[in-house]
Parts: sequence; C-alpha cells; structure tokens
Amino acid sequence: MKLRIVTILLIVCNLNYALWAQNRPKADSLKKLLVISQCDSDRFNLLLNLSKFDEPLEGLTYAKEALEIATGENLKKKQALAFEHLSICQRKLGNYPEAIKASFEALRIYDGLGLEKKTASLLLQIGSHFTNDKNYTSATQYIKQALTIFRKRHDIANTTFALINLGETYRLLEKYDSASYCLNECLQLNQHLKHSKKELIQGYALGNLGLVHIKLNQIDMAKQELINSISILDKLGDLYSISVYQSQLAKIYIDEGRTVSGEQLLLASLNMAEKGTLKEQIRDISNDLSLFYEKQHRFDKSLFYRKKYEVYHDSLVNINNVRKVEQLHSQYWLDKKEASIQFLKKEDNNKRKLLLILSSGTILLITLLIFLQLAYRQRKKAFKRVSEQNVIIEKREREKAVLLRELNHRVKNNLQMVASLINIQARQSTEPALSSALEATRHRIDTLILIHQKLYRDNEDMQVNLKSYIGELVDNLIYSFGEKVSISMNLAPVYLHIDWVIPLGLIINELITNTLKYAKPEDKPLELIVELSEENKKVYLNIADNGNGLPEGFEKSNGFGLKLVHSLTKQLKGEISYSYNQGCLWRITLNLENYQKN
Repeated sequence: MKLRIVTILLIVCNLNYALWAQNRPKADSLKKLLVISQCDSDRFNLLLNLSKFDEPLEGLTYAKEALEIATGENLKKKQALAFEHLSICQRKLGNYPEAIKASFEALRIYDGLGLEKKTASLLLQIGSHFTNDKNYTSATQYIKQALTIFRKRHDIANTTFALINLGETYRLLEKYDSASYCLNECLQLNQHLKHSKKELIQGYALGNLGLVHIKLNQIDMAKQELINSISILDKLGDLYSISVYQSQLAKIYIDEGRTVSGEQLLLASLNMAEKGTLKEQIRDISNDLSLFYEKQHRFDKSLFYRKKYEVYHDSLVNINNVRKVEQLHSQYWLDKKEASIQFLKKEDNNKRKLLLILSSGTILLITLLIFLQLAYRQRKKAFKRVSEQNVIIEKREREKAVLLRELNHRVKNNLQMVASLINIQARQSTEPALSSALEATRHRIDTLILIHQKLYRDNEDMQVNLKSYIGELVDNLIYSFGEKVSISMNLAPVYLHIDWVIPLGLIINELITNTLKYAKPEDKPLELIVELSEENKKVYLNIADNGNGLPEGFEKSNGFGLKLVHSLTKQLKGEISYSYNQGCLWRITLNLENYQKN
C-alpha cells in the first residue's frame, strides 16, 4: 500500500489553507480596507493578509502587488516576506517549481541581512517543497542545513520539526538507518518539550519509525511503535494517519498467522477511512482486503473488495486529471490577469499624457477625444466578449476530451464484463456447438474491446491507427487459440475513423478465426500473412495462409461467419475477393473517399 505520511510542518500549512472558507468574511473586510487605504505600509500589510485568507489564485495576485510596494520602497525584509507569501500561494496551487523559486528569493535576502532564524525557516520550507515535488535528495540537503542552524541556536522545538521532516524524507529515499536515527532523536528531544504539538510529534514520529522498522524487518519493534502511535493519534482524532498505521499493523498480524486479528484490523481501518472520506486509503485498504480474502479462498469477498478498489482507483485517476486541468486553468487566468494589469497601467499612462495635450487643444481635438474614447470602449467590450467566448470554447473542448476518454474507458470495461460472462457460459456449456458459438461471440466482443482500449490508452480522439490495432488483434487471436503459427505482418500506418474500424475489425476477426480453426496443413506448420497498404486513396488488406483452402460452393454456405464478413464489407462500401494458390488468400479493398465525411 502506498504510504505518504504528512510531516508536522506540512500539517500546519495545510490547516491554514483549510481554514480559508472560515476566514472568508475576514478577507472581504480586508478588501474594503484596501480600497480606502492610501498608506503604502498599510497596503503592504493588508495585501499580505489577503494573500493568506483569500483563495490561492487571488492570493498570488495580492502577494505580487505587495512585492511591488516593497521593491518600490527598496525594503529588503518586506521583499523577503512577500516572496514567502508568494511561495505559499504557489504551493497551494501545486506549482512546486515556482514555490521553490520564490522561497530561494526570500532565502537570498534573509541570508544577506544576516537573519539566521529566518534563513533556517526558509531552508526548511524549501526542503518541504522539494519533498512534495518528490525531489528527495535535494530535500534532505536543505532540511539538514536548517537543522544545523536550529541546533546551533539551541532551538529545540524547530529542531524536532526539522528532524521529523528529515526522517520522513530519508524513509522515502529508502535510507532506513538514517531515518531511524532522525526519528529516534526527535522522540528524545520531544520528551523535554512543553508545547501544544508535543503529542502530535510523538504520534507521527512513532508511526514513521514503525514503518521504517517494517522495512528493516524489525517486526516486534515496528509493531509496538505502531500500537503506541495509534493510541496517541486516536485521542487527537487523526483518521488519516490512524488508518494508514492500523492497516500496516494488520499486515503484520496476517504475516504472523493471526489472520482473524489482521482481518478485523483491516476492516476497522477501512471503516475509519470511509468515515473520514479518505478515498486514497479506501482504495489501498480495499486492495489489501481483496488480496487477503483471495489467499483465504473466500473469493466472494475478494471480488467485492476488488470492485471497491477499482471504483476508488478510477475515481482518484479522474480527480487527478481534473486537478491537472484546474491547475492549467488557474495558471492561464493568472497570466491573463497579469497581462491585463500591465495593459491597464500602460493605458492609464497614455491617458494622462493625452489629457495634458488635449487640455490646451481646440474644440475639434476635444471632439476627437470623445470619439476615440467611445471607439475604445466599444473595442474593449468586443475584445472582452471574444475573450469570454474563447475561454468557454477552450473549457468545453477540454471537458469533451476528458468525457470522451472516460466514455471509451467505461465502454471497454462493460464489454470486458460481457465477454467474461460469455466466456463463463461457454465453459459451463455441455453442448460443443453452443460452446463454439459462444467462443466466436467472445472473440468478436474482444475485437470491439481492443478498439476502445486503444482510444482510451493511447489518448486518441476518434481515429485509430490500423497498424498497431491489426497487429494487436492478430496477436490476441493467435494467443487465444493457442496455435503455433508462423506469422508475417507488413502493415502501413493507416488511420481510420472508429465507425469504420469496428466492422473492419470484425471482418479480420472472422477471417483469422477461420484460418486458425480450419487451415491446418498436414505436413507443415501453419503460416499466416497479413498485409496492409494504402495507394491512391485506397486501402488494401490481404490475409493469406498455406492451408487447404475453402471447400467448393462455400459462397452458398449458410455459415454465420461468412455471411457476417460479406455484410460488413457491404457496410464498409468495400470489395472482398477470395482465391486459392497453395493456400487461401482474402483480399479486401476500401475506398477512402467513401469515408471523407467521417
């Protein structure tokens, strides 16, 4: 199960972010004060407070305005403070590289001013950013620098914060001995402290230490540390961490053969995760339960939790996709807003110059100014309408792409379920004819599954690459029949709309299936040749083998397969021909001009 325990420093920051909704009235009050404030010093403080209490995108704008004030007055300490707030806003938006860049700017200023405590705090903040960005090597470098300063200053409280961050980062780097050393030192120092976070530090340090000892195969120590950590965090109501630690403890019990205790603990962890709506933990613990019940041969429960795992897995994938889109959307609006501010500033300067000139001009110039002003306003309104329409169109296109990909994914899943049901029915059937028909039907459904799988997996729109699709389809059919076949494929990279790929795929399925079933030479191995080419807006598909060919009069056969082939060829507005020369050869010709509307 994926483990990601949040450190004390990050918890405090995230709590501040979570309180944004509660501080909304305060943000509105600060905005009113900002409108009437004339003093730059007061405006600077108001802007920094707004960057904390308002939503991250707006907060970023306020922090940048505060930086402009500090830069204009050449106040270094205020500049560094503004960079700190910029870093926090960028982290909230998930822009870790930008957050790190802002923190470095603040660090440069504090270091130059000789503010050692501020420098150490910034080093710890930079290390935290690198950890979130999964750059653990750089993270340890800056956290260790902060730790050195805290120790030099005998700042025990901040030393414990740095140690628990460093221990967690070492654990993620799989340097378990170093992680154990840091976490043990953190626990020792924490015993001598008296502050509100003492129990929280104790709980997280013990929990992380338990995870480290699991990796070091020191199970008895890990078990006791996890039990103690759960006991502490239970009083604090930390459902996330308790569910993580408790599920790890359950795994230890299961490995020790205490399957009943392990099962009960896993179920309790799942219940806790569901209570806290912790989707990631629900997904991971459901997967653990599914694997546990599978080993216990309790397949009904294993299937139940496997389905729950898949539901939450798909949900988290979708959430991540939405977050990425929102992040891009936020950055787009931020850039646009900054450009608009610069544009308005430039326009304001131009207006002032123009007013000075026009004040000494004639009535004709004044009339011309009025005319230009009206034209400017109309142009601005038109530009705004066009911009708004462009934003709506871009948003709809992104939503369309996400929905189309999700649709293909769900269609593939549903078809797989149908194929599985048919496969089960075929295996249970005692009638060979029925079993054969069901198997043929399953192969046809597999052909459709492959199309939707490619659209979803390869992130294609509605055009399918026939080269890769036909290659995978032929390989799947040969694997399904378990035949030893010498295969030769020469496929050109032809793209075709899904509406035409579906019937073409079914035709290929029928012809390859017939070959694998009936074309079996007696004195030599079966050879299969598949060729795809495009010339003069026509697509040619050849399927040949070295078998005995079809019996005479096959064209008048009532077999469903051949009827389906001819019907689908007609649907494609194509041509199909059959010939025999030391083997069977099917040739299909498609005219691409018939499909231009698609």
